[in-house]
Amino acid sequence: MQNDNEIFEEIKRATNLNPRTEFVVNTRHLLVKKANHISKLSKIKKRSYYWSVLIATVALTAWTFLFGGNQHIAKSYHTVMSAIPNNNEESKTASNENPSVFIYHTHTTESFTPLLNNKNPDKAYDDKKNITMVGAELTSELMKKNINVLHSTTDFNKILRDRNLDYTKIYDISGKEVQTVLDKNKKLKLIIDIHRDSQLKEATTIKINGKNVASVSFVVSENSPNFKENRKIANLLHQKLEKRYPGLSRGVLLKVSQTKNPYKQNFYNHDLFANSLLLQIGGVENTIEEENRSAELIAEAIDELLIEMD
Repeated sequence: MQNDNEIFEEIKRATNLNPRTEFVVNTRHLLVKKANHISKLSKIKKRSYYWSVLIATVALTAWTFLFGGNQHIAKSYHTVMSAIPNNNEESKTASNENPSVFIYHTHTTESFTPLLNNKNPDKAYDDKKNITMVGAELTSELMKKNINVLHSTTDFNKILRDRNLDYTKIYDISGKEVQTVLDKNKKLKLIIDIHRDSQLKEATTIKINGKNVASVSFVVSENSPNFKENRKIANLLHQKLEKRYPGLSRGVLLKVSQTKNPYKQNFYNHDLFANSLLLQIGGVENTIEEENRSAELIAEAIDELLIEMD
């Protein structure tokens, strides 16, 4: 059997052909017919493509505006963008520089009876093993989501003792640190003062996915000049927690100062920044494991909240 090269060589050596006019006409007709068929197929493909794009666009638009798809898009965008390496570094790593969130603890020494091996709730205070451990866990969970967080472990109780000040002045002391942080960090979106509740375990524990988790609550001062904004941000986070994990949040508690003297009213430092939260995570009898599980779930809701604030 001849190969391709041999056949081509024979064609080259062959004498010129003079095909009949009828053959040329028939061949031309056949080629035109074939070309028309290919053209029709091309047009059908183009129409199918255009209709597919149109249908997909309409469906995406409906999903976005009618069914809340915009939140999913924003979340996906945030996730994808956080995974893309920065031009100046191999990967984006969260830090305490240019923080979006500032976490501190006015009542720094608040602790937990299981952590201290002490069954007396009235003595659940410690200079080292305390609520700052929960703040550190929440900081870690937020940084895993590439959120820059500044976490203060300043012992405001010690400052009071060193200066021989009355305990009622503790928010004045913690407020000075909050103001200093605000002055140095103009990109802050959220400030959280984390406490633990004084209520006992039965009131501050919920089961989620088969495990005990410390429930949370928010405290807002009705006397704060930023009351509307303070309540709004607390309600937003409460709603996000409720949507994700029903029962995890016990709600927003409104507190009113007992004095009309504006210099003695307790604003919980909410007067310093509109997006301020006083967040109570668990109670005096919760374990540190229950507290940390709660911190992980809270971080999810905060992440979603910050995306919407962009």
